[in-house]
Amino acid sequence: MTMMSGRPGRVPLQFLPNEARSLPPPKLTDPRLVYMGFLGYCSGLIDNAIRRRPVVSADKKTYGEILEEFHPVR
Repeated sequence: MTMMSGRPGRVPLQFLPNEARSLPPPKLTDPRLVYMGFLGYCSGLIDNAIRRRPVVSADKKTYGEILEEFHPVR
């Protein structure tokens, strides 16, 4: 027996057990999905606050002002 073989009878770690593979996916209206989306939105707001990037009080107010860098109007 070599040192790299590990414990005898060891089962490799699986991402999903075989019982979970036959379950249907969650519905799109699952409250847990809404909660996770809300947490992601809040984490983005917190990240912007930490890095002092303004959300509402930015200099550019309209889509024309935002897109003018890529497609000059004047």
